[in-house]
Amino acid sequence: MPVKLQTKDKVDPVTLEIIQGKLLSVVDEMAVVMQRTSMSPVIYEVLDFACGVCNEKMELVAQTNGITLFTGTFSTQLRSVVETYKHDQPGDIYVTNDPYHGGTHACDFAIIRPIFQGSRLVAYALNVAHWVDVGGAVPGSLPPDATSSFQEGLRLSRIRLARGDVINDEIVRIIRENTRLPDIAMGDLNAQIATVRIAETRIGEMLERYGANLLTAS
Repeated sequence: MPVKLQTKDKVDPVTLEIIQGKLLSVVDEMAVVMQRTSMSPVIYEVLDFACGVCNEKMELVAQTNGITLFTGTFSTQLRSVVETYKHDQPGDIYVTNDPYHGGTHACDFAIIRPIFQGSRLVAYALNVAHWVDVGGAVPGSLPPDATSSFQEGLRLSRIRLARGDVINDEIVRIIRENTRLPDIAMGDLNAQIATVRIAETRIGEMLERYGANLLTAS
């Protein structure tokens, strides 16, 4: 049975502390999944990634101890996706690496998943990770003499990667065929997708325990 919300605007401090701890455990588990399942050493050794959870207002509420620069872009990238698609649906997954819409540079891929209870949006799970190559002028996609962002590689600007939790194979093929290391890229993509899916599972467990009203109020 879900815990009842004590008042409309206030949550008791004990419950608030428990929920905070649970949210931190969610993002920590996301990070463990990412480190153990990614394919590139820049992720599993250098830890060049970050995971987080935003609330329904697109405000960051929990983050890993990852790359702080990435967590600083979460809300901006999320807002650019939401403004593009307007209405999220359960099972949606988005990908974006556009420096002109909240991103950093082409190698930093953001994976975003809205989380629902029924038809009610309650949160977003996010993962931003540095890929070792996304095409462009030179291997590694970091040309020191670049005069245009187009020289840095593939740019996927706010793309819906999955609908109804079914990955769009055409988008995946575009990614595969625009990187010099397609197997590693696919491994990192699958790792990122796994992190936002585990976040949805864990937040779903919290929703069963506390209910959407108490969770969003917290």
